[in-house]
Amino acid sequence: MTAPQRHSVRNATDQFFVVHAQAWELLMAFLAVSSVAVGLLVVESDEQSLLLLLEWGLTITFVLEYGLRLWAAPNRAHYFRHHLIDLISIIPPVRGARLLRLLRLLRVASELSRVVSSSRISAQGKLIGKVALFWLAVVAISSIGMYLAETAENPNVKSIYDALWWAVVTITTVGYGDVSPVTAEGRLAAGVLMVLGIVLFSFLTATLTSAMANSPEVEKSVPLRLNELEGLRNQKMITEGEYVEARAKILKDL
Repeated sequence: MTAPQRHSVRNATDQFFVVHAQAWELLMAFLAVSSVAVGLLVVESDEQSLLLLLEWGLTITFVLEYGLRLWAAPNRAHYFRHHLIDLISIIPPVRGARLLRLLRLLRVASELSRVVSSSRISAQGKLIGKVALFWLAVVAISSIGMYLAETAENPNVKSIYDALWWAVVTITTVGYGDVSPVTAEGRLAAGVLMVLGIVLFSFLTATLTSAMANSPEVEKSVPLRLNELEGLRNQKMITEGEYVEARAKILKDL
């Protein structure tokens, strides 16, 4: 194959990934979750040969995908720096590293956030939508990670649903205490979720307050308030100084 032909194939491959980015990331996220699920079965099953073969087959799929995208990228150094999640997903499937493949879910959240950005909803709505997608991905990753880390060590984590309940309770900072981590990995995940939960609700409160303050209803109320103030001045119910001070305050609220 000549150099121009290789260049043409590289461009066509790169364009394929660009055009089908959302569908491709969904597929790879599904394979990542499947890989973790197979890994769980490998740990718990007595017949591991077929499951190990399947798990290594999925690992080879991630390796081929990363190698193909790196080869096709117009700027390979840029791709390497900005696609570390893809690199992490090709780590061999040992118990601790197996969990890292779930980070591919963040790529799905990133692609879906682009869909939200291109929609016609308000800027505040787009921002809230992006954050919601990110937090859903974090809850999903943390739930599966908690299950992986705790299922063999923690009697309160018997299924993925127990881990999901723990993640929701932790990220909302409710903290019932009925499920708590006992391993170092689980406690680290809990600490991250607690901090993210506090930041999430602080951010949502600030965003909603800003959206309400900038809503058309608030903007429409300003002329009304100015008219009422003008009426009070005309009726000699307030002094000229009070009128000027109150008017400046109303205009400052815009």
